[in-house]
Amino acid sequence: MKTSIVFAVLSLTAVGCAARPPAPVAAPEAAAPAVEVAAPQEAPAPTPSPVTAEAEPALLDIPTTCTSSGDYCLPDGEFVKRLCTATYPDVALSLFAKDKPFSRMYLRGDVEAWNASGGRTHKMRLAFDEEVLVLRRRSPEGKGGIMMVGASATYDVLRWDGSCVSVMEGEITKAKPPAAKRPTIPWSRLEERTKDALLASPRIKAMQARMTKECAQPGPKAQAACERADAAFTAAIADFVRTSGGLPTPSRRP
Repeated sequence: MKTSIVFAVLSLTAVGCAARPPAPVAAPEAAAPAVEVAAPQEAPAPTPSPVTAEAEPALLDIPTTCTSSGDYCLPDGEFVKRLCTATYPDVALSLFAKDKPFSRMYLRGDVEAWNASGGRTHKMRLAFDEEVLVLRRRSPEGKGGIMMVGASATYDVLRWDGSCVSVMEGEITKAKPPAAKRPTIPWSRLEERTKDALLASPRIKAMQARMTKECAQPGPKAQAACERADAAFTAAIADFVRTSGGLPTPSRRP
């Protein structure tokens, strides 16, 4: 009897286990389709706006004729206007040359003159008997042609160092002194072509060697000797320009 019961229980257990369905197996997930991502495109560079460059004024020729038939032979007015905006030592040598007809004047005494070469205005000291070249004359008349009481004409003049200054009419004269003076010609500022042409003169070359030697010495006495040698060097250049000329046309000019 007990054996039959046990057998029956085992039979039911076996039937129950056989009737349980197998656990479902999850199907593999399908791979998600690849999505292509477009690379970001750089924005085109902005086209720069065209910039119109201001044309530089053309260089003017060195004047060779007068623009006035009055008491003075003056260079062209436009040339003078541009010349006095800066300092042009090479141009000064060209204008003082023997083949140029422009009027020379001489200082009647030591003069404090206004610098007319553009930039910040300041006074310069001119020496008695200094030679200058007349650039333009300004009438003493006021507005409406009325003559101002006590007023006199003024002149813009060119010095040997290339600077423009303004002087009063009573401060200059046409009377040439026995030995005209001049400021130091700035050798270091001259163009190389100008220097080469000047050094072709044996006298100028000798004066330069003397100046170099004297100015290399130390001491107060050497300083005085240096100044004398510099003055002799400037005088040699001025004499060459007045008698020989033949300098190349400056590339730096108004």
